[in-house]
Amino acid sequence: MRRSRLLLVLLLLVVVNLPPAHAAWSDHRLDGDGVTETVPASTDGVDPTTVQVSLPAAVAEELGGDRGLLVQPAVLEPDAYDAATASGEVEVTYLPDDPGTYRVEGASGGLALATVLLANAALLLVVGLFLLVRGRTRPELRMVATDDVRRVPPGALLERVQGNDYVVRGDIEELADDELLLQVADRRVRVLLDGHANPASYQQSVEVRGTMIG
Repeated sequence: MRRSRLLLVLLLLVVVNLPPAHAAWSDHRLDGDGVTETVPASTDGVDPTTVQVSLPAAVAEELGGDRGLLVQPAVLEPDAYDAATASGEVEVTYLPDDPGTYRVEGASGGLALATVLLANAALLLVVGLFLLVRGRTRPELRMVATDDVRRVPPGALLERVQGNDYVVRGDIEELADDELLLQVADRRVRVLLDGHANPASYQQSVEVRGTMIG
């Protein structure tokens, strides 16, 4: 269970950070190997951030433009927008061997960066809250098995049979040759197998009968 949660967190981190990482790598390639062309740009006079850019022929053809003609909107930084409004032109940098990778110079990336930072902060907050709640869960119980472990359908059970004898049902969170750790709802029960067989593996649901020792 703990491993799966860690893998989920790592997957979310990859999903959140892969796009900006790819964008940074593309910018690096464009800075080193890119070709820059000056192309027409027009504004609608309404949105003071967006211009319509006539992409270079190589880029337009790569993106499926009709006879090499393709107009795309681009959100510019204020200074770049003012310059484009005054000149009617913008610069576009692209890779000659991969024209689909291009950049409109002066394009705004601040919102995207802010979104990534907020997403990372939210993810870290969720992980922090999870660790805080987990740290406040009830103490781990310990029991010695008095019978072989049985595979059962998913479900949590912690039931006293008689005295210190219990039936415990939960998912295997940790597994070793002579013991296993079960997640039973909000409790964790460490089971000492004491020579009894365990046919189950990690994350499978099992039932164990035994004597509670702590």
